[in-house]
Amino acid sequence: MKFITSSIFRSLCSLLVGLLLLFNAQHMPALIIRVIGILFLLPGVFGILTYLISKFSKNAIIRPTFPLMSIGSVLLGAYLEVYPESFVTYLVILLGAMLILAGINQFLGMITNRKISPFSLLLMILPLVLIGIGGYCITHAYDAAETVFKILGFTCIYYGLSDMFLALRNKHYTKVYEREQKKAEEAERRAREAEYVEFEVVNTNENTEG
Repeated sequence: MKFITSSIFRSLCSLLVGLLLLFNAQHMPALIIRVIGILFLLPGVFGILTYLISKFSKNAIIRPTFPLMSIGSVLLGAYLEVYPESFVTYLVILLGAMLILAGINQFLGMITNRKISPFSLLLMILPLVLIGIGGYCITHAYDAAETVFKILGFTCIYYGLSDMFLALRNKHYTKVYEREQKKAEEAERRAREAEYVEFEVVNTNENTEG
């Protein structure tokens, strides 16, 4: 479970999405929209079936309310399945916003870990590229979808590689930091032991002289 929530897994998923968008830019957007449509359809159908079963059940204690939400979910899901192209623009805007958030997240990660992992102005290029392309995709969402999705594909691959690089970099410097901390703790322990031995020697000498 720890691996699933790690940056490496997220980077691999981003690389996969990028490759799919890059090599299937013409059909991939509609496929994604259809998958989203199914995700709306299934809970909607389940909600309607649950309502009908409860309504006609003689053992039901509480009568269910009319499933407006479920019907709306089914209608939206069905529309996405039949007319996925009409939502491609919104998908571009969503992915562009996600790239902007990814860039901000990388920047905040650099700031948060600057005590462990050295902060470099050169590394600022990584999140700035993501934020810039994300903004470009949002402002050009109504352009040719295939071109925009190819740009998104390249960017997802770029994000996956850059995020993996930052994760491995942070891991390396974390190990270095932990080693330095252990050395500092060991030096402090030895210093305390030396002080204690010196104190014992002084006490012993004073008692002997007394």
